[in-house]
Amino acid sequence: MSPSEATAFVDPFFGWLSVRRGLLNLLSLLAFVIAGLALASSWFQPPLQTKLDLLQIDLALQAARTLDDPRYQDLARALLDQEVFKVASSRYQQVADNYAERLQRLKRVAGLETRGEGSTGDPALLASVQELQAELDGLRLRLGLLYAYQEDLEAAHRQWQQVVDPSRPFELESPQKEAAQVLQGLWGTPRRILPEAEVHLRNHLDGWFEAVALQQLYRLQQRGDSLNALNQQQEKLALAALFRLAVVGGIPLLGALLGLILLVGWLGWSFWRQRSLVGPPWEVPWPGIGAQAVLTGWFLGFLLLSALVPRLYTTLLGLGAQQLSPWHQGAILFLTYNSGALLGAGLLSWLLRAYPGWQKVLQVRLGGPWLLWGLCGYGAALPLVVLAAALSQLLLPQAGGGNPILPLLLESHGWGARLLFLAVVSVCAPVFEEVLFRGFWLPTLGRYLPMGAAIALSAFTFAIAHLNLADLLPLTMLGVVLGVVYSHSRNLLAPILLHSLWNTGSLVTLLVLAGAS
Repeated sequence: MSPSEATAFVDPFFGWLSVRRGLLNLLSLLAFVIAGLALASSWFQPPLQTKLDLLQIDLALQAARTLDDPRYQDLARALLDQEVFKVASSRYQQVADNYAERLQRLKRVAGLETRGEGSTGDPALLASVQELQAELDGLRLRLGLLYAYQEDLEAAHRQWQQVVDPSRPFELESPQKEAAQVLQGLWGTPRRILPEAEVHLRNHLDGWFEAVALQQLYRLQQRGDSLNALNQQQEKLALAALFRLAVVGGIPLLGALLGLILLVGWLGWSFWRQRSLVGPPWEVPWPGIGAQAVLTGWFLGFLLLSALVPRLYTTLLGLGAQQLSPWHQGAILFLTYNSGALLGAGLLSWLLRAYPGWQKVLQVRLGGPWLLWGLCGYGAALPLVVLAAALSQLLLPQAGGGNPILPLLLESHGWGARLLFLAVVSVCAPVFEEVLFRGFWLPTLGRYLPMGAAIALSAFTFAIAHLNLADLLPLTMLGVVLGVVYSHSRNLLAPILLHSLWNTGSLVTLLVLAGAS
């Protein structure tokens, strides 16, 4: 028994909790239920990683012209599949089928029949169905263009016909219906040009897909000058897309290979020198029930703040939901996250001030090899998280959800909003989450469990706190690497650096893809 436990009868925090233990357990149970429901609801959401995959495929389609350019042919062949259009068609078809399956599940939950108009009347569920239906229709527009480009017109018309389906309930009628009808006319027999065809195409398509549709329109309209200008523009965009692909594909691949070499070397050295893969446990002065109170209070408080802060922001500024620009969305994210972080810091301070010696656990020192541990940990995390993501796709192919910042960042324009996103993901999140999960929760678990199990459980808790199934395994693996780094370095600066590098790398990838889109 530790000295703190031996003198528990004079411990004010222990006395406070002994009276309120039942309430704390109920609140902890509530937190588990909410987290479970959030994870379950993410099952119906499209995985946000899929959107990134499709954006990368769109880049490949845009860059496909460079395969025939002798100046860039070698780089293009290294980055692009020779059958780029077949690969793109296959991936788009796979994603469309996945979305269609999710849509049917969500319709059943909402009480919407495939061929009927009855519903439960739940506006939130109906809005979710409409949003998913619109995303599926957008996929079918693009998939049809891929088939048309490869001269499989029968498959193309099947995709477009599903968008204009006249038997759909009124509340699910597609806003992209006119664009699908325009495409049916452009590739129909006989060819037809519907009124405002170009407007509909520009409103509902972008990138390579918009260019293919406009090329067909200009050819039928015999607009040679417009066609030549479009082709010249596409040649410039193809080169830009090729270099973007090198950034989002080539550099991470090289980093993963170097990280794999580093990881294998460290494992080999550890076994050769008979060194443990994890560091020793800490001498933790606070009790486990104190950690339970902090984590439960932070989680429930953060959920409450996530609902209150955006409403307070829009009320004070007199803004409606439709008036929120990317800058306002970035400001709301910044204020919401940091209010939750301040709440967590306050709870930690309230607990730790009763236990002298906590500074030996949550250590921050400018000296020592923390920089090396952070950089090497980042390199080792690259191949491990990629492997975990592949395993997640295999074990949880229908898992949905993802980082909510992703769609906001993809839609943002201008550096004001992006700097706010950068501040949150590259500074605020690494600092607070490493203090909470590695500096506080991991040592607490190490007091009761072997260090390997403590690192695994703290990593799993870290992943669950992000509340989406799609990232559960990858974030758990990242948490394991962060835990191993902290257990060896004994300096919070090491996992903070690793976490910051990881988030910043992801942010740069998103910015490259956002610029491409």
